[in-house]
Amino acid sequence: MNGDRHTNLAAAATSGVSMLIAAAGGVTGALVGFDLSPETWSGDFRVAIAGIAAITVGSAFDDLSEPILTSLRRRFGLHTGRPTNAAAAPSSLAESVDLAATAVKDDAAVRAASAAWHIDHSSGFLDDESRWQGHEDGTATYFLAPGALLHYHAEANGRGLAIPHFTLLTGDDQELPVDHVKEIHAYLLTRATRDLDAPADIPSELPATA
Repeated sequence: MNGDRHTNLAAAATSGVSMLIAAAGGVTGALVGFDLSPETWSGDFRVAIAGIAAITVGSAFDDLSEPILTSLRRRFGLHTGRPTNAAAAPSSLAESVDLAATAVKDDAAVRAASAAWHIDHSSGFLDDESRWQGHEDGTATYFLAPGALLHYHAEANGRGLAIPHFTLLTGDDQELPVDHVKEIHAYLLTRATRDLDAPADIPSELPATA
């Protein structure tokens, strides 16, 4: 019981630190962006520039701090779903390839779980790396329901920083960008309501009896 409480406290602490770092970056970017914009510009335009600077600097602060926070999470035992014992050296090139492929998949799952706070600040849902399936192309998927997967991939922005992107993959071949966990909830709720309202298959005739 005490171990679970310590783990929850550690998770809350690292999540809080991550949010504070991102917030500090956002405030710094907003102040710098507003101060550096020419005073001859309109107030609305200067505010817009400050907003863009806040998002950019906040994201940069988050990306730069993520390796440190990931190390802290592991130190606190928050990533215990994978073995930590050192493995024996590979005996062949084929084994090395397999080990590297597994590492890429595991890395993608960890990155997806670590980046999930961008759309979900809660704990215990999308940040559970054991529920993410990593792939060799560096992407990862999260099973939500039959016919519904959350897809993660990262793209480099103009500054070379990796920006996470989440997309909802549905059974009807739709790809819906996700910016907040409430969009996942709305989709699943719609699916559940639609399934409940769907008429049951009733045969037009009773089967003939022998």
